[in-house]
Amino acid sequence: MTTESATATEDPAAPPDVPERFVWPGFADVRDLPGKPVRVTLVFKDERGATMFDRQITVTPQPTYPNGRECSPGGHQAHLRVTGEGSLIPR
Repeated sequence: MTTESATATEDPAAPPDVPERFVWPGFADVRDLPGKPVRVTLVFKDERGATMFDRQITVTPQPTYPNGRECSPGGHQAHLRVTGEGSLIPR
């Protein structure tokens, strides 16, 4: 039995300590979302209420098929993404 602990060797090709990318998914339930273009405004505020992000975009929600494509659509969804550069884009 040994009391030594294993140590990891450093990989010289490894990048410096860079935090992993983290994505916070968010959802908004919009009743009767149409399948035609809608204007979306997304605002992020900090803990003091100051606006940190305020963008608008027009998207066209697409039908969803929770019971398979052979059944009627279950409603519409739109997916948006905020980039690291501060853009709001449809996904």
